[in-house]
Amino acid sequence: MRKSKPFSEISLIKFVTIVNFAFAVGGLFFAFVSKSQSVLFDALYSFTSSFFTLISARVVQLVKRGDDRQFQFGYGSFEPLFIVIRTMFILTMNCALAYAALKTLLGGGAVIGAESAALYTLISVCVCAAVSVVLRIAAKKTDSPVLSAEAKSWVNDTLLSVSVLAAFCCIFVLRRTRAAFVIPYIDSGMTLLFIVLLVPQFVRQLGDNIQELLTAAPPVDIQQELDAVIRPYVAAYDLAGFKTYSTKRGRTLYIVVHVYLKHDVPIKRVDVVRKAMIRDIRNYWHYSDTDIVFTLDKTWIPLSFPHGESS
Repeated sequence: MRKSKPFSEISLIKFVTIVNFAFAVGGLFFAFVSKSQSVLFDALYSFTSSFFTLISARVVQLVKRGDDRQFQFGYGSFEPLFIVIRTMFILTMNCALAYAALKTLLGGGAVIGAESAALYTLISVCVCAAVSVVLRIAAKKTDSPVLSAEAKSWVNDTLLSVSVLAAFCCIFVLRRTRAAFVIPYIDSGMTLLFIVLLVPQFVRQLGDNIQELLTAAPPVDIQQELDAVIRPYVAAYDLAGFKTYSTKRGRTLYIVVHVYLKHDVPIKRVDVVRKAMIRDIRNYWHYSDTDIVFTLDKTWIPLSFPHGESS
């Protein structure tokens, strides 16, 4: 059952923004001291996250405002639009950092201050893991795409920090071995490797949200679950059948249902059925925008589409 529960998204977003900014400032300091590209990557990632997290608070407010004269179907599209812009910015930043890391590797690597960098990374692992868990729980409770994107971002940050910490541990171990010659390559190598591993996930996220902006149909499981909500009404009210049209933009599911009648039915009875259907759909998906049309004659339906017959 996909139902939203009361939760203070805005307050959580503000808290995450503060944590992000604090990490960004601390990361830049430790990156300067240690001359570590991986720590610099983490700091820039935090700066980017804090900036976009601040904007996401406004996006959430718009979505919850509902429709108005300017946006008569609501602000649901602002969520995928925001995520597309954010993801494109992160991908661009990753490409720039990947280029810098590759250039360092080809130039013979770089010696870094592993001790100070490791201290920052250890703190980062603990805090990022805690925040990602909180965001993941909150995203499930609110059905919020914004919090879901934030949770994924913090999970990525946690994995990045774990990998970087492991790399620094390798540096400490290798210092007194014959393999010490690889130490200058470890920091840049780990940065490049992690960017390569992260990019596919961001590309998928970009593709999913572009599809939402283009009003593509929601995932098949949502379509099937939506049909399962409506299907019992066919037998219960002796209907001829139904057809659903749906698209998902952000957290909002937009639904049009054509219900086919076998015989003429009083308007009052139709309204009773419509109200019950909408209530069940709302219980399934809280952020739903539903129109239900009852008809005895299907011949008008093709005329309602752009490719339909001309009158």
